[in-house]
Amino acid sequence: MRVGKRMSAVCPFCSIASGKAQASIVYEDATVLVFMDLNPANFGHTLVVPREHWENIYEVPENVLADLFSVVKRVSSAAKKTVGAEGISILQLNGRAAGQTVTHFHIHIIPRFSGDAISKALGAMMEHHGLKNPEKSDLDEIAKKIRENL
Repeated sequence: MRVGKRMSAVCPFCSIASGKAQASIVYEDATVLVFMDLNPANFGHTLVVPREHWENIYEVPENVLADLFSVVKRVSSAAKKTVGAEGISILQLNGRAAGQTVTHFHIHIIPRFSGDAISKALGAMMEHHGLKNPEKSDLDEIAKKIRENL
């Protein structure tokens, strides 16, 4: 159910954006809101969300995406410096099959450290479950098909 300008009455991120729910706010402007993740993958894990309700990347207007990613860059640098991280993972999921649990577009900024639990899990996933040495012709074919859908 939509309330106001592109807001959802049942969305937890819309509740934060509208001031109905509390959050530890890192940054906010007219378009973007950044707050601490309540279930952080690592210390300093933040979420960057548009103030308006867009379910996934396919719905978000390009000008809003530009604003979001400008803020992602700034917050990534600040988070890395603040917690002394060695790197940053930027994660964005679209759809249940991809692991999206809150259907309000959001970007995770996760500070990273050598040997952290995420490194081990991600390394295992990519090494054992990714495609193994695909043929160049197969990669060229899928690249062609993606180009056709741009």
